[in-house]
Amino acid sequence: MTLLLHSWKFVRYEITKNTTWYFVWIKDASGRDTYVEFTKGTESDEVGRLMHEMLNKFRSEDLPEEKSLEKNLGLSRQVKNGSTMAVALSSVRSAISQFRSMERSLPLCEYLSGKAPVSIDLYANINRGLFATDRSPNDFAKAAYEAVCRGFKVIKCAPFDEVTHPNPQDISGVVKIGLNRLSAVRESVGIDVEILVDCHGRFEESSSKIVASLIQPIGIGWFEEPLDPINYPERLARISNEIAIPLAGGESGYGEEFFDSLVQLESVQTIMPDIKYCGGVQEAVRIANNAHDNGINFSPHCPSGPISLLASAHVCAALNKKVLLEHAIEEIDYRHELISPHEIVRNGRIEMPMGIGLGAALSKTAFKKYGEYFSF
Repeated sequence: MTLLLHSWKFVRYEITKNTTWYFVWIKDASGRDTYVEFTKGTESDEVGRLMHEMLNKFRSEDLPEEKSLEKNLGLSRQVKNGSTMAVALSSVRSAISQFRSMERSLPLCEYLSGKAPVSIDLYANINRGLFATDRSPNDFAKAAYEAVCRGFKVIKCAPFDEVTHPNPQDISGVVKIGLNRLSAVRESVGIDVEILVDCHGRFEESSSKIVASLIQPIGIGWFEEPLDPINYPERLARISNEIAIPLAGGESGYGEEFFDSLVQLESVQTIMPDIKYCGGVQEAVRIANNAHDNGINFSPHCPSGPISLLASAHVCAALNKKVLLEHAIEEIDYRHELISPHEIVRNGRIEMPMGIGLGAALSKTAFKKYGEYFSF
């Protein structure tokens, strides 16, 4: 089937002083429309500009299949992991998949694999909500406890965000406040709740091993990106062989080839593609299936807005194996209003709408209150 574009608009919502969410709203010539989030911090405007250029190239011709987008754009070099180009390509590829699902009058997950929407298990990322606090151990403990009260059985936090490169020789002294935060979280949630630790690539190979040994007695489910897996996959593989806590990571990676390399190296036990960066929703399903076929777990990275969470839930619903999806909680109290029908997160699960495509759209009522258009 041909897929011709009609128009597109870029919108953003300033959520907090630390967070602004960016979306593109695309209409096709048949009157269908869909939404994709492309948030990339301070580089989001550049992502939007690249997307605008891409979409302009197809203004009067059929959009290619999502897997062929790079070739049709004449991109001969390998797309750089974590680049603005990777995000722009991922967003357009997701949009193509979403339009194709609507052409067939199917929910996105059913288009991706034949599976109907279901509720998806979430874990609670408490980091975004903690930006508005002093990040004391008590703040971490309170946020974790509130998440458990909302029905979440798995909590993720980033207790070591003050650590910088190069690491000091006495790393145990530098991470003391982080250890206190983790101990406070464990005390507040009890022994039955799983705690995940995100490091944002702040450590080195030797310090990673030390920190892993320090946090292990607290009971940690995974140790996420002590080193950046894009730059140090072999070092991560060595660390993985020498510590008792499973490693996770890959949030900024693009394409099957990158994630397949992490799987083959056994750099992590759980890969974490983000649909905004990895090549879009269909690429995420391919990445997940490849990982599962090789005994590696899959858990999408998604500390993002409700459109990304819903699209990521469609990816999870398309798989043969149950997986856990990230959800950033307590950042704003009106988050659920931003899409229509409203986002429903209940007892640690997201309830997926049954409509075609994503099954939801950005709410026009909420946009008038919180959003704004911008252009290039």
